[in-house]
Amino acid sequence: MVMLSSSTSEYYAVNDRPVKLVPTEEGGMEVLVLNWKTGDFERDMSYLSRCYDPSQDVDQFTEEQFNNYIAQLRQNIQPPNL
Repeated sequence: MVMLSSSTSEYYAVNDRPVKLVPTEEGGMEVLVLNWKTGDFERDMSYLSRCYDPSQDVDQFTEEQFNNYIAQLRQNIQPPNL
């Protein structure tokens, strides 16, 4: 089980893709990544190491900055044709 170092969420953009690390009640964490097509967050644990990899293009955000970034990105996401 992966443990988050704090009890609060962490917010990143890895190569411009929004990623949030969310602590669980059990003491672990969920790694949630924005799906570019739907605008929804999906679990993708492979992004955990990318958030802390100095060779990656990573930006860390406050929660407010992250929410503003998400709102801006979602304006450009087209819903799939049903």
